[in-house]
Amino acid sequence: MSKVLIIYYSVYGTTKKYAEWIAQELNGETCDIKNVNPHSLGNYNIIVLGSGLYAGVIQGINIIVKNYNVLKDKKLILYTCGLADYKKTENINNVKKRIEKKIPENIRNSIKIFYLRGGINYKELNLKHKIMMWFMKKMIMKKDSKKMDEEDKEFLESYGKKIDFMDKNNIAEIITYCTN
Repeated sequence: MSKVLIIYYSVYGTTKKYAEWIAQELNGETCDIKNVNPHSLGNYNIIVLGSGLYAGVIQGINIIVKNYNVLKDKKLILYTCGLADYKKTENINNVKKRIEKKIPENIRNSIKIFYLRGGINYKELNLKHKIMMWFMKKMIMKKDSKKMDEEDKEFLESYGKKIDFMDKNNIAEIITYCTN
């Protein structure tokens, strides 16, 4: 049986919740990225890294990049968690561009990547994230309404509210990949 470690970076809890669901399904261990002991990574057959997307940045990816020599023979999985609808090719392509900038191609080719939808509660945002979301709102509002895409309109409609797209069924592909 494979030994599984799910490492996560989560500020508001959605990425952590997905990590817990994955661990539950795979009988794995979870670990906050802040508590990872890089020397113990070699003890696992499957390493899953979950990261929320904060302004398009995938936090914690350096744990894989810096330790790739130890991890290259492992099954490596990355899941990102964000508000964007990943059924839309444009959104996946935006995340892929970020990944390409942060992960060298040889490493990127050995990682299976999944995109999960998370959530947001504006009342819980820290000041930095509140400011970022406010600026995003202002930028979108400057657009001619005819030039706003569906995602812009959804953002404005949901601004300031609690939105939750989390669904345990979203991890099914990750579980299937890990168990095959």
